[in-house]
Amino acid sequence: MAAPYLFPAGARFGADNLLLHARARRHRTDDFAGPFSVKTVVEGTVAWRVGGRELQVDSGSFLVLGPGERYSLAIDGPRPVETACAFFRDGFVEAIAQDASTPVRAALDDPAREAPALPWISRLHADSGRGIVKRVQTMARRASAQPLPSAAQEEFLLLGRDLLLLYREIAERVARMPALKAATRTELFRRVELAREYLHSRGDGPVSLDEAARAACLSRYHFHRAFTQVHGRTPHAYVTEVRLARARVLLEGGSRVEEAAASAGFSGAPAFTRSFRARYGVTPGALRKPVE
Repeated sequence: MAAPYLFPAGARFGADNLLLHARARRHRTDDFAGPFSVKTVVEGTVAWRVGGRELQVDSGSFLVLGPGERYSLAIDGPRPVETACAFFRDGFVEAIAQDASTPVRAALDDPAREAPALPWISRLHADSGRGIVKRVQTMARRASAQPLPSAAQEEFLLLGRDLLLLYREIAERVARMPALKAATRTELFRRVELAREYLHSRGDGPVSLDEAARAACLSRYHFHRAFTQVHGRTPHAYVTEVRLARARVLLEGGSRVEEAAASAGFSGAPAFTRSFRARYGVTPGALRKPVE
């Protein structure tokens, strides 16, 4: 493994905002309890193991882990994978949420007031628009040029703001759950998200509605209904979107259409081409980057 790039040099987990940018064919982390963090993958796919589940992160997704949440990671393959991860100092994101949820007067009157919890954000998230993924990876590239510390801290502030906006979107989804009681909506959302993570992490192979419903510990009917209501698309449409996003990255990296289709889990090039054109308005070949 090449030595990971850490910015700023000498930074400490939990005490500082820091970036970890690495490229490797082999790497292992066991049961590490880190600070609030955002994991992204620049190239390839990486499976983080959290709470007994494998969460597969690719270039179109990111993983948020809360403070003290333990995870393991094992990279061992013929091709190197590249990751870019942002780690927040303790309390940094919570302070942003605190300031954003109260008026300035409250901050003046009680600067030590308790910060709100963010219970729904620690999980695997799809990011087809690559907003948060792009921000973390842009931060990692800029760090290699040794930016001024003040500029880096501003980037962390903006990333924290993006996470807070994401949290508010999630809260709106929870409110759409088909249940009357708040506790029931929260539990139903938790189960749907377990199944969504399951679907996302198995998007390159065959997966059935029954398997996803079992991951959620729900009947097929209740799972399909709740998933569609909270995400605005069916489980099948979600998996197709994940696969298309993965295929697009492969094509832009120079993969042939047939290779991209197979790697993303499509049964054949014709079906892949139809779905790709319907989603992006162009054929897969039009987005393929020529290999020099």
